Formats: sequence, C-alpha cells, structure tokens
Amino acid sequence: MSESKSDEIIKFEIKRKVGKITLNNGELNVFNRDLIYAFLDLLKEIKNNEELKKKVRVVMIQSDSPKAFSAGFDLKAVTGIDEDVIQLFMKDGGEFIYDLTTMPIPTLCLMNGYAIGIGFLIGVACDFRYCTEDTQFQLPEIIYEGMFPTHGGCTTLPKIVGLSNAKYMLCTGDRINAHTALKIGLVNECFKTKEEMLKKGYKFAKTMSTKNPLIMQLIKAAVHTCAKSNIEKGMAIEEEAFRIVASVDKDRDKLKDKFIEKYLLEKYYNK
Repeated sequence: MSESKSDEIIKFEIKRKVGKITLNNGELNVFNRDLIYAFLDLLKEIKNNEELKKKVRVVMIQSDSPKAFSAGFDLKAVTGIDEDVIQLFMKDGGEFIYDLTTMPIPTLCLMNGYAIGIGFLIGVACDFRYCTEDTQFQLPEIIYEGMFPTHGGCTTLPKIVGLSNAKYMLCTGDRINAHTALKIGLVNECFKTKEEMLKKGYKFAKTMSTKNPLIMQLIKAAVHTCAKSNIEKGMAIEEEAFRIVASVDKDRDKLKDKFIEKYLLEKYYNK
C-alpha cells in the first residue's frame, strides 16, 4: 500500500513500524459514506495484507483538524432513513468499528476538540486513548428521536468506564470534558496542546512497536476474554498463551492466529 496524498479524506503512513491513520475530512471530520468506506478498506488492508503485517506493529489514529477529532456521522445523510442508510450506518459503520476493536495489534487514538458519536466510539474501540484538554466527548443519540446508540456504545464503553458512567453518557446525551474523561478512566492521558499529545502519542506508539509482536498480540486477545472469565478459565487461557510463546513449533504463528480467532474475534461474535 502506498502512502496517502495530502488531499485524501483519510491518510495513512508508516513510520518506524507505526501505522499512522489521519482523518482529513474537513474541519469537523464528519463521517459520510466516503469516509466510512475509506476507513473500512484501510483497516481490512492493515489486518489482511501480509506485507503490511510485517511493516505495522501499532496503529495510531489522529485528526488533521485543530477543531475536532470527529463530530460524528453526517446527520444530513440520515434524513429520511431508508434501507441504504441503514446499511451504511449500521452494518458498514459497525463493521469498521468491529475491525478496529478486533485489530490484533495495539491501537492508540489521539483525540482533540469534538469527539462525538462515531468519533467518540472510534476511541472506545482502541486499546489506548489520549486527549487534549479541550476535548469534548458525547454520545448524542438519545437527543435525536428515532436513533439508538450502536457501534459499541452499549457493548464496549461500560467495560472501560463502568456501568453507571456508561449509562449516564448514553441516557443523558450530555457532553463530558477531558478532566472527567481522565477521572473515569476513559482516557489514559490528557495533554494541554495537540502538538504535545501527538509527540507523546507517537513516542508511546514507537515504544509499543519495539515489544515482541507475538506476545503483544497474545496479551491483547487473552485480556479481552480473561476479563469476562472466572479465575480458573482465565488462568487456563494464560497457560495456553504461555505454551504458544514457549513453543519451538514451526507453526507457532498459526497457533497464535488460532488463539486470536478464538479469544479476540469470537468474543464479539459471541459464537
């Protein structure tokens, strides 16, 4: 995959094994049909392209806009909801959030300004989240009659901030600021400026990219399932992962892939 041009709505570059995804769809980075499909195609390429798998060990998502990470879906596109719109926003929008959530390698989201709706849930789908002091988080679906919070709002968010905090955001539609987000564990760190966040975020991503990729992917898959398991089952999963790491089997990578499929992907399909 070649690096993106500056005028594309989503840009991608690889630097020292960090795959940097930059939203570039105007001042508010609203998600319309083009951005949804561009994001979905890019994520599938990162997950499935064998050459990219060798080059990218961490994915970092950021915005080109000083005003917003993303203000969410383009509400003009949902006027007069029909089957095509449902397909776009529910199935296809949900698919790229699923692909991001189940990305085998670590993911980091750097948010500034508005992080609303799907823009907020992109951060929720990532493993780590940084923000600036001016970031405003919101899930506004309850405010709009006929809309329901999807794409992980009811699924993944409670696991990060707890049931009560998640219900508050979902049921009120209120915005929360960066200070509150840091307090409830929604973000890992908060920075005064976007420049500082991007610098520290890339430094963190570079550090993560130097870790053993096999162990890193096994940890991510194991944590996703162990977090919802009892101690006995959780320790059995840890032992299974340990045996893969300690194995001298030439098919160790295949064992790793099966582990990820079993404990990371199936967690969300609930098979």
